[in-house]
Amino acid sequence: MRIEISSSSNDNIDEIYKEESRKLCAFLAKEKNELIWGSGNRSIMGICYDEFAKEDCKISGFTTEKYVDEIDTLPKASHVVEKDTFDLKKDMFNICDMILILPGGTGTVSELFTYLEEVRSNDEEKILVVYNVNNHFKKSLEVIDDLIERNFNSNSIYDYLHIVNNLDEFKELYNSLK
Repeated sequence: MRIEISSSSNDNIDEIYKEESRKLCAFLAKEKNELIWGSGNRSIMGICYDEFAKEDCKISGFTTEKYVDEIDTLPKASHVVEKDTFDLKKDMFNICDMILILPGGTGTVSELFTYLEEVRSNDEEKILVVYNVNNHFKKSLEVIDDLIERNFNSNSIYDYLHIVNNLDEFKELYNSLK
């Protein structure tokens, strides 16, 4: 399966997010999935690369010119340099089977909402998973709940994404998709 992973590149985050992401990526890499990600070498992004590289999985990285210097530190990946994050998101979306949203900041939350709308509006056959470790996405999900409450979305918006809180829940979902 080709899995696009969105996640943090900030090293100054609680270790629980890094450790849980490492366990998840180790599982996915052992299953010989392909990693599609933002060509990052720090924090959870770097952990994704490391775990998939250990298992000699195919790794496809996408970045913008601003971060092109990081490519040299990621030799086991092929890389595409995009002019902006709009094209980067679109190209990753178009080649993946699953989108996995790991803990992250505004870039990650932006990808969550962008991909949710793409899947919903275009009836895309993509699996969108929010890995809600330590309730990281509580406030983001509350935004969706507020939009439902005020009739800007219907409850059916949740038909387009899966929310899992730990590795066991993810494995159950993953195995159901095989």
